[in-house]
Amino acid sequence: MSSGVAASLRRIFIANQQHRLLIVSTCSVPRNQRTFSMQYKDTEKPPHPFDYVNKNYNFFRHFYLGGHYTLANIHDNTLFFHVESNFGVRRSDFVKRLANHIGFLPISKPDVDRMHFIDETGTINTRQFHNDYCLPRDRIPSPEEWHSNPDYHATVRLLRPLLQTMTYQLRMGLSHMFSTGQGIVMDRSYWSFYATLNILREFDFISQDSYDFLLEYKVSIDYNLKMPRLIIFIDKDPHAIWEDLKKNGKDYQKGSKVYSLELLQAMDRMYKEEWLPRMSTYCHILQYNENEIKTLDDVVFDIEQLNFDDTNKFPDWRLTVDVELERFRAQLQDEHFWTRMFNVNRLLHLSEWWTEPNAQKSQLGLMKYDPRYYWTTNNWDIKPFFRRYQSWTRLPFY
Repeated sequence: MSSGVAASLRRIFIANQQHRLLIVSTCSVPRNQRTFSMQYKDTEKPPHPFDYVNKNYNFFRHFYLGGHYTLANIHDNTLFFHVESNFGVRRSDFVKRLANHIGFLPISKPDVDRMHFIDETGTINTRQFHNDYCLPRDRIPSPEEWHSNPDYHATVRLLRPLLQTMTYQLRMGLSHMFSTGQGIVMDRSYWSFYATLNILREFDFISQDSYDFLLEYKVSIDYNLKMPRLIIFIDKDPHAIWEDLKKNGKDYQKGSKVYSLELLQAMDRMYKEEWLPRMSTYCHILQYNENEIKTLDDVVFDIEQLNFDDTNKFPDWRLTVDVELERFRAQLQDEHFWTRMFNVNRLLHLSEWWTEPNAQKSQLGLMKYDPRYYWTTNNWDIKPFFRRYQSWTRLPFY
């Protein structure tokens, strides 16, 4: 065994006493247990995979009548991996390299404009359209604009589309996994939202009412999704992150009113003392620094030692009846269900979402004279009942 592989193997056992983070994953894999293996990298795809991008999966129509049997697509590498780190740590290159190396689908971090606000034609940004006619306090900020003015109104108008986009990414990623059998590697998935929301509240970038509402909002969604089987955490000292942001960050990061050394240190503690220990109850955790992730063979070796049938973990993956799995897969693509989950009327409880009397009526009156008013409906809008199970043009998710 090479020294690099030996060091990689030891990492799974050793607890990080400095940050009080215990890596709970185990190398003792019982025989006949499900493990990740590179032998499945070139597994032949289903001969007729379901077109989840352009169609809604229906339990009766596609399972009973169409013969799309989900369990037939699943093998040992049909897994969901999540890559996480503090703000300012580069993950995208590692996600792509790892996914391509092991034959998984890489899913990039959420791009709210591209994945949420661009219409089906790819020509109209509905966020910009809204901002052209709304009151200044009702503007929906881009991440760059929010960093320069992170008040309560801007934060809640950024976080709500972000939560919706992260949910959409995970739904479509799981749909891809169940339709093709190919595993997915996500760059900061939906399950990161809790840590981000708590830090924003701790530093008073979001009001207590908005925090309580969005947290309750997220909890109502949690039960309809699945947690990752493995979280790969890229560790970096907050002081090094802060120096790197000031030297090599983008312009909006250098002038950000959000980023600070104190916030990065608090986020580091949030991950290591709360979020990762909590998630370790449900999935495996592997921790690396930026130098260790350069050698993919060591990372893959660590993953191959993990038992993905651990009876003490993965409670939301224990679907033993094929009918339960088919119903879950159908719900992932039920756009009407998810549109109701994100109905904007639920936000009327938030004072930060309220606008001036008659402002919305006046805004709509002006927008009707703009050619962009007749933009093509996107995947969040309810379609007529008779088109529910027919074709559906979806926005990109990776």
